[in-house]
Amino acid sequence: MNKFLWSVAFGIALAAIAFAGYYFANYAYDYIQASMSNNTLRRIADVGTGDSILQTVGLGKAGDEGGQTAESIAAAQKRVIDFTALKKINPEIVAWLYIPNSRIDYPIAQAKDNDYYLHHDFYRRSSFSGCVFLDKDYPADFSGHDSPVYGHHMRNKSMFGSLDYFRQASFRDSHQIAFVYLPDKTIKYQFVQGQLLTGTTLPLSTFDFKTLTMVTCEYDHPGDHYMVREKFLTSRAPGESDPNDPVLPAPAKN
Repeated sequence: MNKFLWSVAFGIALAAIAFAGYYFANYAYDYIQASMSNNTLRRIADVGTGDSILQTVGLGKAGDEGGQTAESIAAAQKRVIDFTALKKINPEIVAWLYIPNSRIDYPIAQAKDNDYYLHHDFYRRSSFSGCVFLDKDYPADFSGHDSPVYGHHMRNKSMFGSLDYFRQASFRDSHQIAFVYLPDKTIKYQFVQGQLLTGTTLPLSTFDFKTLTMVTCEYDHPGDHYMVREKFLTSRAPGESDPNDPVLPAPAKN
């Protein structure tokens, strides 16, 4: 191969490397920006810290070390979300979803169509990760027979990417409880069903109790997206303890 061909080949290789670097830099930037936005919302809502840098880039654990405990459930039950602050950012934020000892810890928005929050974040800015949102056809106070909530299947397991873990029996057994916080109440749910879905039609809930349905977006993984259904357990005032929870030992005196 003469020098000219070597130069052309070398130039093509450099261009390919530059393009790959540019692509992955933008990819990483999108994930970091989404994580920073979500972490900021958690601080505003007064629910503590958010995802770590390792979790943001997909290298951290799911936050499920040891699974849920009586302590983590009791602490989650007593959470109070600052909806006044959140609604100043976006009045379409209607609730907050939390599965203790997991990465699912997000506001829930609701728009007049189900496409908007596929492509916009909680600040209503254009975003590839979108945000968690309640189906437009269901009551914003989660009083319906079912309450379908959607989120992207993110590769770093943010949003609803970690719903995948519910395919594992050990994870299901150790993450039975989910909470939905509203301005006037805290709703507790318990895992009842996990199902792989195909197509865009969500199966109707046929249970004789109210359910919360969490669903990954179909077009993220066509033919292989996942649904988790939780059954209604209790509804209590914000920050109010649930007498059905295990009694925790009193803290040791110094």
